[in-house]
Amino acid sequence: MLRFLRNVLLLVLGSLVLAVGLYTSSERFSRRWRGFVTGELAKHGVFIDFDRLVISPLGGLVAEEVRVFNDSAKRTQLASLSHLNLDINLSLLLEGQVEVESLELSHANVALPVDPDLPDLTVIELQDLNARAYLHGNTIDIRQAQGVLSGIRVDIRGILVLPKPREKPDEDNRSALERLQLIRAHRAQVQSVLDWLGRFQSAQPPLVSLEVNGDLNQPQEIKAELSLHAEALHFESYTWDSFNVEASYDGGMIDIRRIHLTDHLGQIEATATWRIGTDRARFRMTSSADIPALARTFFEVGELNEAVFYEPPDLALEGYWFPGINKGKADAERVFPAEVTGHVECKRFGSRGAIFEGLSANIGVNAKGFYVRDAVLRHKTGTVEMQVMQHREQGVKYDATLRMDPNYLTPFILREKTREVVRRFQFDEKSYINVRVAGEGPSFRLQDGVNSGHGVLKHFRYNGVLLDEMEADIAFSGFFQNFRNVRIQHPKGPASAEDIFLNDEQKWVRLTDLRAACDTPDIMRAFAPKTADHIAKYRLSIGTDVTVNGTIGILERKFDDYVVTFKAPRGEGHYELWDEDYTIHSPDGVVTGRGSTLSFDVKGSLFQRPFRAVGQTDLSPGVSAWNVDVNAGTFPYEVFSKTLDFTGMRASVRNRGTDLTFDVKATVLGGGMTLKGSLDQSRTPNPYAGELRIDAMDFAKFAQTYSKNDDTSKGDLSGDFKFTGRMNDWVALKGGGSLIIVNGNLMSLPILGPLTPLIGALLPRPIAGYNIAKEADCTFDVSDGYFRTRNLEALTSSFRITSRGDVNFIRDDIDFDAEVRVRGLLGIPLLLVSELFAFHGTGTIADSKWAPKILGGGNAKPAPVIPKALPETPKKRNFFQRLLPGKD
Repeated sequence: MLRFLRNVLLLVLGSLVLAVGLYTSSERFSRRWRGFVTGELAKHGVFIDFDRLVISPLGGLVAEEVRVFNDSAKRTQLASLSHLNLDINLSLLLEGQVEVESLELSHANVALPVDPDLPDLTVIELQDLNARAYLHGNTIDIRQAQGVLSGIRVDIRGILVLPKPREKPDEDNRSALERLQLIRAHRAQVQSVLDWLGRFQSAQPPLVSLEVNGDLNQPQEIKAELSLHAEALHFESYTWDSFNVEASYDGGMIDIRRIHLTDHLGQIEATATWRIGTDRARFRMTSSADIPALARTFFEVGELNEAVFYEPPDLALEGYWFPGINKGKADAERVFPAEVTGHVECKRFGSRGAIFEGLSANIGVNAKGFYVRDAVLRHKTGTVEMQVMQHREQGVKYDATLRMDPNYLTPFILREKTREVVRRFQFDEKSYINVRVAGEGPSFRLQDGVNSGHGVLKHFRYNGVLLDEMEADIAFSGFFQNFRNVRIQHPKGPASAEDIFLNDEQKWVRLTDLRAACDTPDIMRAFAPKTADHIAKYRLSIGTDVTVNGTIGILERKFDDYVVTFKAPRGEGHYELWDEDYTIHSPDGVVTGRGSTLSFDVKGSLFQRPFRAVGQTDLSPGVSAWNVDVNAGTFPYEVFSKTLDFTGMRASVRNRGTDLTFDVKATVLGGGMTLKGSLDQSRTPNPYAGELRIDAMDFAKFAQTYSKNDDTSKGDLSGDFKFTGRMNDWVALKGGGSLIIVNGNLMSLPILGPLTPLIGALLPRPIAGYNIAKEADCTFDVSDGYFRTRNLEALTSSFRITSRGDVNFIRDDIDFDAEVRVRGLLGIPLLLVSELFAFHGTGTIADSKWAPKILGGGNAKPAPVIPKALPETPKKRNFFQRLLPGKD
């Protein structure tokens, strides 16, 4: 019986519990008690609504799908919760009353819209929230609130006074609006911070501890204390070993009392203040950490990534940070998100392959640009001192003093043409550099702006030319470079220029009063190497005063329009003429370039007599065209192994393509000489043709030069020779001509000279003047290496000589026959034996030997054999081509 009663009681109780459970979980229970719960919470200033209300098996009520509102009218939603546990007084609940003693969240998810007016847009999600808060009248005591906010663990505590309904609806609405505005501002800024922190990863989530106290009726006076701790925080390739923040909030003002960060190089200490609702945070910072990673992390600056620091740099900054200024902007519209001033001090670091000893500077940066003041970049070769400003609207302005090798800065120069200009300078450990330049322009590409300054360089090379010193005023813009008031000290003497203007796009240089008294071609080679090569041909002595004016094309001759003058009253120059190098004393010349035409006019003293060469040449590729006129007071030249002085020489040579013509006039051995002809350069060996004439040459001088006799007789020699041939081929020489001697001593004649004493021995008695030829003449022809004459006749007062024969001028031997007839009364007794006066000559031109035929010495020699080929003589350029220094 007792067991039966117990079972009945358990059944009744179970049915009662089941009925209560079914009732409390029914929609009817939720509708009946929603109003009690929301009304009770509204009395405490908590305005909520929910979809369902159930009694928890563990006690209390559970509101599901809860929405939290800003005001009693529930117009603006502040948050949404998956569920909310309400700890109520059960005894009062049985009496039909609801009194909420505490609120509890267990593994709840909370969504906080960034803009409460648009709750469906971006929200801040607080996940896995465990919280417990006690209600005491209008006060909520948050004993615990722990969750995960955007990957960050949060721990919130504090006591808040909840909003009270105002007596006047307008005041209540105004209070709700103020709270709404504050919440909107807070959440937008918090979301920006969360987005920034969201770039970091770590093995353990950062921990944020927050204690908040205040009256929600006066949200601007709420106070809070915050601490943030994180370890091994990663951003891209950068790692913070530890990150600690201590901050407070008071009436909308965030005061970050300390930020302490450590990384592989050093640490950062910073403070900051930020009034929520504003777009900027004020901060101060000192750092010995990784500056490039720091700039990339805080300010989204990636340009410093190329720097590698071997020692921790020191950085001190203060200013304002604008965390959300670039949100939603395209890359082209992004700006630097801070306004900063400070100082940086770096020790040894490397960037783009260059190693620098240090850098110090005062800096300032904002969204419109930046400035760098009192910057000093140190390198083993020297320093660079800079003042730089960059502004979005005003462009770039700078003032820099360069005292280091600029070639180490070329990796940082934006434009290749600017790098090309810098590479023209070469320095070494002995070099001295002091160049100050200031300028302004739209960008950091210096050629886009206007730049000017002054520079002094010592012991350096420019385009490979060694200079001891150079000082000049500098200006450059675009493709143009201008050097004014140039002073140069070359190892061999000084030089100067009023102006050097370089067009680096079209590649030409304009020189104004470039003067040099040193190695002028070397100076010119720095600016115009092709023109320098032409001047170098004259090999002017050091001290020659050279002046250059005009425009010179560096790559193309179409820009050439220049004049080079040189003068050395006490110096020397050189001129190549007819394959010989001649020294000209006191040279005075002009070289002119007009397009592809090079002209020259050189004067001076050659062999202590006046000399002048005037000519021009066409320097166009593939064109051979030039001419030269040479006047020389005296000109020694070797003829038949004897050096003759050609005085009053005038030579004119013209070359047009393959045709070369020459016309030479001079006085030699007291008589006139002309040589005219042409040379065909289209074939090898070069064919030539010409005519040589001599007029009234002093026979005594001729005899004294080419004969062993010391003869002082009067007389003259005239003749002509027309010829053709091929260069360096004496066998091919062909032609003919005539010779006339008047009042000449036969003993002084080549070949016939040795015959004259034999004739004198045959005369019956000594006769004065028997050897003086009143007239001697012949015609001759040349071919196959032989000089031939068949009618050589010499007439004296005593006898007549007729001769014929051959001269092999290649082997230098002769074969001649001669007959002598005595003239006048002496000829009558000798008439019968006159036929015996016949002679035969052999030997060489200079040493001929004659023998009477009657004694057997006149036996004819075998006919000479003409060689099929002769030994080649060394090939030389046509000596007429040596008249022109400009072009072969």
